[in-house]
Amino acid sequence: MKSRILISNRYGQSDVLSIIEEELPSLAAGHARIEVRAAGINPIDARRMTGEIRFGPLPLRFGTEFAGLITELPADAGQWAIGDEVLGSGGGFTHATIIDVPVGNLIRRPSTIDWAVAGCLAGTSQTAMAVLDELGDIGSLLVHGGAGGVGTVLVQLAREKGIEVVATDSGANHDYLRTLGATPVAYGPGLAERIGTVHPAPFDAAIILAGTEEATHASLATVKPDGDIASTTGIPAPSERVRATGHKPSPANLQYVVDRVADGRIRWEVSETYPFTRAAEGFGAVLQGHTRGKRVLIF
Repeated sequence: MKSRILISNRYGQSDVLSIIEEELPSLAAGHARIEVRAAGINPIDARRMTGEIRFGPLPLRFGTEFAGLITELPADAGQWAIGDEVLGSGGGFTHATIIDVPVGNLIRRPSTIDWAVAGCLAGTSQTAMAVLDELGDIGSLLVHGGAGGVGTVLVQLAREKGIEVVATDSGANHDYLRTLGATPVAYGPGLAERIGTVHPAPFDAAIILAGTEEATHASLATVKPDGDIASTTGIPAPSERVRATGHKPSPANLQYVVDRVADGRIRWEVSETYPFTRAAEGFGAVLQGHTRGKRVLIF
């Protein structure tokens, strides 16, 4: 079986992307073969493309999450059957028409979640759940980049637990943040002062999902001296107080979020979809930043 796969033979802007056709090997033990219907574009995909983050040899392949139909299964597939509609984390890449995924990564797609949403839930949901688990028992949280994919889920999960949330983002996303349950604050010079105006008491913790050193400095100024400050950006922080965190695979955590998206307890937004043949346009848009929710490839 052949798959059409998004690759890049060199680092650069979105014009380095191309689609190749490749014969897939026989299905490995413990894997399911998936006909992809949708796959999210995450910031790490775009940053790998540019070379800002480098892991894995060239040519690069992209994508960490997907939704699609099972087309082939191993003999011991348990509950799964050919034709089942599923979503989850990928194996090696997901920006392709056909992919092979560990069976343990699969989550059933609820009928109330459309393909575009289903294809972009896995990475952000598992990251948000991992971050919240690490932060532990807190009463207040500062979120930098609250309107993005991880932020959208994290804010709502935190509010579900009764945590008071202040979230920074561009002014265009402030009404959106309010609907998620957060108090919005605009980026830019004077950030720490604006945060202090809406939340005078020091925060128990802060999570940096997007932003520059400004986010770190504002967190240091507004979080308790013994409070937790974490970052998912992968960018070295100008303070040893900031620890790195990120995606931790957990189908159970993904299922927790999927159930809440399916019944409406968690709101989810897809800012724009792109046909697979226009993947470069989607990657370029992600590089521009300020995405509300997620951008998604459709196959």
